[in-house]
Amino acid sequence: MATIYINKSKLFKNLDKISLINPNILAVIKDNAYGHGIITISKLLNEYGIKKACVRNNYEAVFVKEFFEEILIFNPSGAREAKNISYAINSLKQLKKNRHPYIHLKFDTGMHRNGILEEEVEEALNIAMQKNFEIRGVFSHFCCSEETNNDTFIQYEKFKKIKSQIENFCEKKALKKPYFHIANSTALNKLPDTFDYVRPGIAIYGGIDGYEGIMSLVAKTVSVREIENDGVGYNKMFFSKEKIKLSAVDVGYADGIPYFKNGCKLKNTEAVGKISMDYMSVKGEHKEVVVFDDIKEFVKNFDTITYDILVKMSPRIKRVVIG
Repeated sequence: MATIYINKSKLFKNLDKISLINPNILAVIKDNAYGHGIITISKLLNEYGIKKACVRNNYEAVFVKEFFEEILIFNPSGAREAKNISYAINSLKQLKKNRHPYIHLKFDTGMHRNGILEEEVEEALNIAMQKNFEIRGVFSHFCCSEETNNDTFIQYEKFKKIKSQIENFCEKKALKKPYFHIANSTALNKLPDTFDYVRPGIAIYGGIDGYEGIMSLVAKTVSVREIENDGVGYNKMFFSKEKIKLSAVDVGYADGIPYFKNGCKLKNTEAVGKISMDYMSVKGEHKEVVVFDDIKEFVKNFDTITYDILVKMSPRIKRVVIG
């Protein structure tokens, strides 16, 4: 059976590196911790000392609420939740309908996907005060932080202005000031100020340069074949005139590997021909095959990004912590 190995020491090294920038980490573990296993990663983050995390929805929050002092749900649903759960508020409409008392206000500084508008700051604060909500946090999201253009700094300045408005409001109304967070993984080293908390996602898992990939996917061999002047797999896209040994291993596109029809490079060998739903054929005779141990290298086979492969790793595959 194929296995996903999660390297604890590499994870902790990534967290150490982030902590040097800002030790207050709001870890993003949404979408099954980017495919790494939300419970597995939550236990490790808790061991490291991470107190706060972000998830996609209420369903994910239920599984991990015992591991963190606060969990921020990006896309909440339902009326009320546990005290250590906060709802992200993405619009005035949502704010008016919300019944959960602990919230983070999200503002649109340039992503233009969701978020309260800049001109709605005071209205949002008044609604929150009238409904007696505890504004635990205020945040925004960068649209282009992996690029070298000015968009990130334009958004940064807008967020600073919003931060100042909110702090002045809280001071006038004698309200507790929230904490502020905007720095995602690719903005960590770019901002003059990362504010109260940083909010890394892919950097934690080593899916961008400068951080170590923490996931290894190892497949087991189910059969070995020797062919000569013949092909293998659907449509026999791979054909060998020479005598060659091939191993069929137990991962395919149903397990989250992107579809390919002309093979791809693996850690120490290469897959050949078309990938199947549950299998792929690789060159050589093996007991097991390391499909990848650094997602940044494996993604070079495909026209996609590391996130896209990681989040699609099947939850059926067993996760084992090593290191």
